Amino acid sequence: MTQVLLVEDDDAVALIVEAVLAGSGRAVRRVSGAGAAREAAREAAPAVLVADLNLPDGEDGVTLARALRTEWPDLPVVLISGAFEGGAGTSGAATAEVPGGVCLAKPFRRAALLAAIDAAERWRG
Repeated sequence: MTQVLLVEDDDAVALIVEAVLAGSGRAVRRVSGAGAAREAAREAAPAVLVADLNLPDGEDGVTLARALRTEWPDLPVVLISGAFEGGAGTSGAATAEVPGGVCLAKPFRRAALLAAIDAAERWRG
């Protein structure tokens, strides 16, 4: 079972994402900030990172993804945010700093989330 590390501080969004991922056969470890994400990753290496771009503890999803990629260089990354425009994609400043990362604009549909994860998983550094 694929282990997804979900970093999302909005409980409503997190519950929906968790349900979608669990329904697709993925195990989810949810934390709300970058510090907790690093700790969770040390405890159990994630197969996929899904992280909000804006995190509550002063760090952003890009910085977190780059830090985790120092330990797991091929870690698939999906960055989610209400700040992105145009749905899902691999362009923009956020993904320029996280090669192979996929950006997904909130709100998103179930199919878009799963497609973003699939796209991120196809990338290998």
